[in-house]
Amino acid sequence: MALGVFIGLALPDLAAVAKPLLSPTVLVMLTVAMTRTDASSLGRTSRRAGTNLIALLWLLVATPCLMYVALVFLEVPPELATPMLIWSASPPLVTVPVIALIIGIDSAAALFLMVVSTFVFPFILPGLLFWLIGIEVELSAGALTLKLALMIAGCALAATIIRRKLGTEILREKAVLFDGIAVVLMLIFAVSVMDGVRDWLASDPATVLLYVGAAFAGSLALQLIGGLVFFWTDRQNQLSIALSSGNRNMALFMAAAGAALGPEAFLFFAVAQFPIYILPVVLKPIYQKLTIPTP
Repeated sequence: MALGVFIGLALPDLAAVAKPLLSPTVLVMLTVAMTRTDASSLGRTSRRAGTNLIALLWLLVATPCLMYVALVFLEVPPELATPMLIWSASPPLVTVPVIALIIGIDSAAALFLMVVSTFVFPFILPGLLFWLIGIEVELSAGALTLKLALMIAGCALAATIIRRKLGTEILREKAVLFDGIAVVLMLIFAVSVMDGVRDWLASDPATVLLYVGAAFAGSLALQLIGGLVFFWTDRQNQLSIALSSGNRNMALFMAAAGAALGPEAFLFFAVAQFPIYILPVVLKPIYQKLTIPTP
């Protein structure tokens, strides 16, 4: 999985060919994650109303405020600070439930937080950005929410059909196969999102390396802080929130308001894939050591 971003950099023509596969790959990955997530676990997660509300406020309000304070304190240039702030205020990645499965965390909490925060963020992010840095962006929250609802509902329907056709026992037996499919899909996504980064790396390697370092630092910091802040909840939920905190989905914002941003925002969006694909390999032993199996 981690090789995907490097393949995209090494083979820019392949990245350009794979770029049209971005959207369908995301949909299939979400379907795979929903298929692999046990419905009863998702039901138990949805009943943690208080914890889930606090987690949503943490993901969509508290983390961008903390990021803003850190960016101001470190005097990060605006062209990098703006996309980092947007990244920290975005919902968790669609692939977070897949990553959770791969590193051995119960994906139900990650899936629940991803779905709910994805619906909510269009109503929060524009006002938050205007309040923090004075950027005025129209996300067309109603239209975006409807589009997201149709996308998620379609994936949920497909996952339900697959689960009923195969049955719980076969899904359990074929878990490794589904995880392998998810990894291949993430590999395709990683290759496609690297389109254009090779040219930037050739012309301005120092900027690319700075942005890569900032992406790793942001992801690691938010995963660590997210885990520490939610020490009081059960271990599986705590680790799911930590993972969600450091893996954010900028793509929705970029698609809706990308024209209002500079090219640096698109560069950060691309290089933010490096920690998404590399850190699970590095952090998997740590997450597994901290995980307490669910009874």
